[in-house]
Amino acid sequence: MIQTLKNLDLSIIIPVILLIFFSVISIYSATYGETDIYWKKQLIFGLLSILTIFVFTFIDYKKILNLAPYLYIAGILMLIYVKFFGITILGAKRWINIGIGTIQPSEFMKFIIIITVAYMLHTAKLPITWKDVLKIIAVIALPFGLILKQPDLGTALSLLFPIIFILFLAEIDKKYIIGSTIAIVVASPFIYSSLEPYQKKRIQALFNPEADPTGVAYHLIQSKIAIGSGGLYGKGFLQGTQSKLLFLPEKHNDFIFASISEEWGFIVSVVLVLVFFYLGIKILYWGQKVKDKPAKFICYGVGGLIALQAFVNIAMTMGLAPTVGITLPFLSYGGSSLLSFAMMIGVVSSIVREYKENKLQF
Repeated sequence: MIQTLKNLDLSIIIPVILLIFFSVISIYSATYGETDIYWKKQLIFGLLSILTIFVFTFIDYKKILNLAPYLYIAGILMLIYVKFFGITILGAKRWINIGIGTIQPSEFMKFIIIITVAYMLHTAKLPITWKDVLKIIAVIALPFGLILKQPDLGTALSLLFPIIFILFLAEIDKKYIIGSTIAIVVASPFIYSSLEPYQKKRIQALFNPEADPTGVAYHLIQSKIAIGSGGLYGKGFLQGTQSKLLFLPEKHNDFIFASISEEWGFIVSVVLVLVFFYLGIKILYWGQKVKDKPAKFICYGVGGLIALQAFVNIAMTMGLAPTVGITLPFLSYGGSSLLSFAMMIGVVSSIVREYKENKLQF
């Protein structure tokens, strides 16, 4: 038992478990006096997520990797099912009713995409070629389009986050990076013109929130007020006025960071930012350390996704990025998001465990 624990990287697992329990506490406080259903569900899914981490830790990651084609097909079929038979909430059709609750397939697609891309590149020579990049684009295009149509721009974009890190750290030729950057800059006016009107307004609100303070910029303004009013030490547990007086929308979900900042203050907020930065760096470190290429790509994808998604969510709440529907990993309310990230951490933990065990054998 002691030797088994030595083969795990508890410096990754323990912070994740602490984030999950802090999530339950924060959601309890954010919704206190309104409903107790959110924190109770989060607690149940939190415990399931912790169990998932340890189950995946002791499964050979190569077995999961070999399931990549089937996982991809299953993910696409679920997204297609959502399109025709999904549940619509607040104008978005993103969920499937499974009797005892709902699941959001787009959240699990993040995990599936990382595993699929790692599987595709396991025989690729480094640096990867433009042909490899085109294959990856082809694989991402279908789920990206299906999720975008739900509509869910934030989750669709988050599918790209891990791929950016995988491509960059897989030693892709710099000329491809430069070419892609130029292409994105040139295409940006056309991309902007193709956005939905409400999406354009969210981008405009980033630069001039005062133009529509009670409309599209309302979330952003209230979030900034909540964060600023927390001061250095916060207003205290259960004392957040922006959330308690119902000024802050989505206070338990996309804007959970604003709720936490109001009640726990600047110091705790900075600690959370550093925890996400640490998790991203530590997982990327293992990606550099392990020799198996698919294992490298999985670590690159998971570390990059956690760090970049956390950055975008926090930047969004502070008015440094457009308001998009994107969760704060391990902290925002949502069973699908929790379980998906738990699977990622579990697979990374499996990679670390096998690396340490094999290293001890020689």
